[in-house]
Amino acid sequence: MKNVFCRVVALTAILCVLLTGCAQKPPCIKCEAQGAAKKEAAWKSLNYKVVELFQKGQYAEATKQAKEAVTTAEKYFGKEHAYVATSLNNLAELYRVQKQYKEAESSYKKSLTMREKVLGKDHPDVSLSLNNLATLYLLESDYAKAEPLYKQAQKIIEDKLGKDSASLEAPLGNLAELYKKQGKYFEAETVYKKIININEKTRGKEHPLYAKAQNDLAAVYFLEGKYREAKPLFESTLTILEKQLDKNHPDLVVILENIAEVYKKTGDENKAKSFIDRANAIRSGIAAKH
Repeated sequence: MKNVFCRVVALTAILCVLLTGCAQKPPCIKCEAQGAAKKEAAWKSLNYKVVELFQKGQYAEATKQAKEAVTTAEKYFGKEHAYVATSLNNLAELYRVQKQYKEAESSYKKSLTMREKVLGKDHPDVSLSLNNLATLYLLESDYAKAEPLYKQAQKIIEDKLGKDSASLEAPLGNLAELYKKQGKYFEAETVYKKIININEKTRGKEHPLYAKAQNDLAAVYFLEGKYREAKPLFESTLTILEKQLDKNHPDLVVILENIAEVYKKTGDENKAKSFIDRANAIRSGIAAKH
């Protein structure tokens, strides 16, 4: 009789794992955990699909999936949850790239408000929402709304992750672009120098993103007519990218043309032509491959 009892207990344990329901009231902790994991997996699967469609440029279908992700997150986790905020942010991004700015602003704001409530106003994810909303305003040339949001995003990251965090590059880069669009070149210079410093500390002077930061600062110098300051930065950018990419890489074309423009401005037409010729040769090589 003792052996029979043991076999029944063992069978019950197997059934608890295999069946979708659970005989225990309330359900056992293990079954609850499995149910929660399935819900999370379903939501993540939708988000992966959204990203995949977005990368393929299939924005209409991606938007449809993003809306479903929002609904699924609300159904499984409640209307105020970090996953709902993430889904709303993704939906807003899709509206933004399709230039549906009114819809994008609404979704960004909902995501921001939810993240502030659920995660706290000083959470790094809140800085992402602030940066994204500010970038929407930047696209609309509403600089007065964009600037304080970028600065707020910057402060959150500095306070939480440190003043040399690589996470600062997005809000700082966007803030510098905002200043550049307004013709506030001194302010743009200051921000780009900070980005260069962050890249030097976090990635080193041979990294492509360090090169990009140099190029951005050089572009500001060029706009100001500071050609002597721009030239060594453009050339340093070229040297780094030649090492990290390839001497005939397509990304070098714009750098070569930037250097050529500097030489034109300083009256060295022959030197300018040599860089233009090299840029054209890379372009011809790309065209031949296609």
